[in-house]
Amino acid sequence: MIDTLIKNAMTITVDDRRRVFMDGAIAIHEGRIVEVGPADAVAGRYEAATVIDGGGMIAMPGMVNCHFHLPQVLMRGVNDNTDAMHKLKHYIWPIQGHYDEEDALISARLGLLEMIKSGTTAFISTGLHPRYGIDAIAEAIIDSGMRAAISKYVMDISAYALDASAIHKGLWETGAESMQQARALIEKWHGAANGRLQAWFSPRSVGGCSVELLREVSRLAAEYGVGITAHWAEVQNNVDYTLEKYNMLPAAFAESVGLLGPNVTFAHGIYFTDGEIDLLGQTRTNICHCPVCNTKLAMGVARVPQLLAKGANVCLGNDGVPVNNTADMFREMRTALLIHRNNDMNPEYPTAAEAIEMATINGAKALMVADRVGSLEAGKQADIILIDTRKPHLYPVYDPVSIVAWAANGSDVDSVLIDGAVVMRDRTVLTMDEAKVLGEAQARSHKILDQAGVKPNLVWPLL
Repeated sequence: MIDTLIKNAMTITVDDRRRVFMDGAIAIHEGRIVEVGPADAVAGRYEAATVIDGGGMIAMPGMVNCHFHLPQVLMRGVNDNTDAMHKLKHYIWPIQGHYDEEDALISARLGLLEMIKSGTTAFISTGLHPRYGIDAIAEAIIDSGMRAAISKYVMDISAYALDASAIHKGLWETGAESMQQARALIEKWHGAANGRLQAWFSPRSVGGCSVELLREVSRLAAEYGVGITAHWAEVQNNVDYTLEKYNMLPAAFAESVGLLGPNVTFAHGIYFTDGEIDLLGQTRTNICHCPVCNTKLAMGVARVPQLLAKGANVCLGNDGVPVNNTADMFREMRTALLIHRNNDMNPEYPTAAEAIEMATINGAKALMVADRVGSLEAGKQADIILIDTRKPHLYPVYDPVSIVAWAANGSDVDSVLIDGAVVMRDRTVLTMDEAKVLGEAQARSHKILDQAGVKPNLVWPLL
């Protein structure tokens, strides 16, 4: 007797052979996949406590969102018409610099709910601050059933690149305090919930950390066996800073302080040169591509085809909801395909295969759990989503891989399993009170703006 059997589903495995079964079955027991294959061969071998009929559905690995700001979800739509640095300095950072713990927790719960409902099963939460009440956020993640790496910001300089006044004073921290808090977070939470929760280091972007602090982050991450995530080469001023301050390009500077390798995930990575891309590939550093954010803010285009060709692990992320508007990873896949085909004038590359790989197995590599999730195969944890194709915009289904990358949306996700547990079924999230989360978020929205003295930039007057 096994716990769960999913049968009759079109199944995209993303395994080493990239097998796709038009009528597949997945046997699950004690959180792990026992077998995946053709339904007529697999389903008859098992008696299950729970049987999920996947008829008309696509089963695939859950999405892995490798760059997400949980505390920013309450800022959706505050100002959708500005550049990246203006938005950070005049909207995002002042709002976060006035947050209390309840603000951050309500924002985090809304983000968790949205990710589950759009098929994301795992994520990297970039840089949390002590004013957010990190322990409560960690508990909320565990209670939601999601898989995540939370990270603690570390800094010892209150600047961003060459702008000494960029970071809001409500977010300032000293090097000693931020490192002590990061170590405490790792020692308390890393490996919690059957390994579903990790705790990492997140150095502030270039300009916010001294060389000594960055080297200490690298040393301690190796000592603890944890990851590092940071914004890197996201805007031109990052390049200007490392050249002026250290006479090095961003990737070379990262190498000089020990911030390259498979345990490092850089968000954005837009302004890397050919030589830097070679270095990133050689070191198997992870680059989290955020195509919707980058396009919306006109930040530039990360050189994803070149990064992939050189061996860097490219994954996908939403970034923050204020610079994206949703946590829908299907949008990230599609936008990545559109951007790079147009940018390179190549209608054949990237393909749906690259998009799905970036959203699943590549994301699992960045999260350092590719031995556990990211594909559907025997022995891995059962992080699975079911996409309901029985809708006009998804019919007919000739190729499920094409449908996922080019036509599906987060709202088409019907069911979500994480660690073998059913977290969402028939569009109902079983681990959270959706009405309560939405109600708290709406009630809190004006409060966070008022306390920061920020007004939304309205498209048209509200009457």
